[in-house]
Amino acid sequence: MSTTPADTIQRLIDAINEREPARRRSLIEQTFTPDGAYTDPDDDVQGYDALDALFDRLQHQAPPELRFSLLGQVDAHHHQARFTWQYGPADAPAALATGGDVAVFHEGRIHRLYAFFDQP
Repeated sequence: MSTTPADTIQRLIDAINEREPARRRSLIEQTFTPDGAYTDPDDDVQGYDALDALFDRLQHQAPPELRFSLLGQVDAHHHQARFTWQYGPADAPAALATGGDVAVFHEGRIHRLYAFFDQP
């Protein structure tokens, strides 16, 4: 499957938002390398099981109407990309949270993902 960095980042957003466990796991495996890692100010996990547990925890901490979405375009070059996101209800006038991430790719999948949260 040939994809662009923007396609991979959208699949990441889809994986984080996915509440059905088997579908979420499939998206994670399509998006990350087997040793893929995610780091933010609160979490630092590596591997499919840890990523799945983290995304599952995020889903169980919030009501289903709260979702992540991309803000603007994915900016990519070489083996990396940066993007901004928002979190909140789709119909809300303002997001509950925003941030920016940097993804490092290996063979078309995310090898490392570094997430940064904007301060409220």
